[in-house]
Amino acid sequence: MRRITFLLAAAVALSFAGVATADDAAMAEKGKAVYESAKPACKACHNEKKNPLDNYGAAGSVDEAKAWIRTPKEQFAKTGKKGMMPAFAASKISDEDLDALAAYLMSLKK
Repeated sequence: MRRITFLLAAAVALSFAGVATADDAAMAEKGKAVYESAKPACKACHNEKKNPLDNYGAAGSVDEAKAWIRTPKEQFAKTGKKGMMPAFAASKISDEDLDALAAYLMSLKK
């Protein structure tokens, strides 16, 4: 009986995992569009040669990504890093787009 319960639980978990992956991929794709269209352009400072983001998902977190986007000055102070980055308030990037952008950044893994 325990084995049947375990197998059933595993099957349910796997079925939800596929849905979450599809949702995550769609959210990341939307976030990529936000990244591509942001003003000022993210790509101006985040590219292959300087400040690359191509592995952000392996080292960062969703909350950190959102903090860097909304309050970069605080993040620079918190981390001791040097640099400049514009803050993207809700008037520039909606909370929904912020979630999508964070999902995109988390999808970036080498």
